[in-house]
Amino acid sequence: MKHFINIKDISAKDIRSIIENSKKRKKKRSNHRKETFFKNKLMIILMEKPSLRTRMSLLSAAFAGGGRAITLRSDEIHLGSKDESIKDTAKILSRSGDLFVFRTTDHDKVLEFKKYLSIPLICGLSNKAHALQVISDVQYIEDTLGKNISKIAVSWVGDGNNNVINSLIEISAKLNFKLNIGCPKKYSPKESLNWARKNGGNINIFQSAQEAVENADVVITDKWISLHEVNKAQKLKELKKFQVNSKLMSFAKPKSAIFLHCLPASIGKEVTKEVLYGSQSKVYSQAENRISSVKSVIEYCLK
Repeated sequence: MKHFINIKDISAKDIRSIIENSKKRKKKRSNHRKETFFKNKLMIILMEKPSLRTRMSLLSAAFAGGGRAITLRSDEIHLGSKDESIKDTAKILSRSGDLFVFRTTDHDKVLEFKKYLSIPLICGLSNKAHALQVISDVQYIEDTLGKNISKIAVSWVGDGNNNVINSLIEISAKLNFKLNIGCPKKYSPKESLNWARKNGGNINIFQSAQEAVENADVVITDKWISLHEVNKAQKLKELKKFQVNSKLMSFAKPKSAIFLHCLPASIGKEVTKEVLYGSQSKVYSQAENRISSVKSVIEYCLK
């Protein structure tokens, strides 16, 4: 039994194995081709945050793997009330299903569930990590550009201290690829960057979006504002120069660079309509890739 929470806690060998298994699945499938990796098993999904791509990929994977899934909301159960602890909830879930997926704004809750569960735990997103997203994205980038990620120039622009970039920093160190990050100094990565640099990561921080994407093969961004944040107007103002637009994309490799965004996107803020729906954008194929990727993550957790 293995958990899938933080990329930094998973070996490079296992990360590579998940990616390669996902590539094989992607070549063979329709999305719902029947397999047996989840046969007669039950996935329990608890969502404290809205979800489309993560939810659909998980439900599809459970079905295609020969099992079932149920989705819970925290307001439907007693979690969070003074009489129902995470420990109690974890003990009940462990006796009810075979795999637990938790999506939340509080990473500490994920770690507390891990402490008490006796079934595998997948973090479907937290305020600090989105490992499911980045392991799928690395696979998608390799498939699309036809070479190992270590030979690909990857650039991130925008908020440098959110959940997706934290996990992207960790996987860049694990798989030894160069990662350029363009963000204001105020929004530079912290804990994940310190960990990566201590573990051989090649991470470069720029206070210029243009410098960060120069000659890039891949340009990635994400929403600037999360639901829990305050001072949203001030943050939007401070990040304005880090919008991914046609001018910025012109500094990346002009004919071959691709644009990625995990969606949903705030058009006119972190990305313009022209880029999001333009020829360099691969956001829908990127999202579809989550289906094959999460199957391999589930298989890894159950071994």
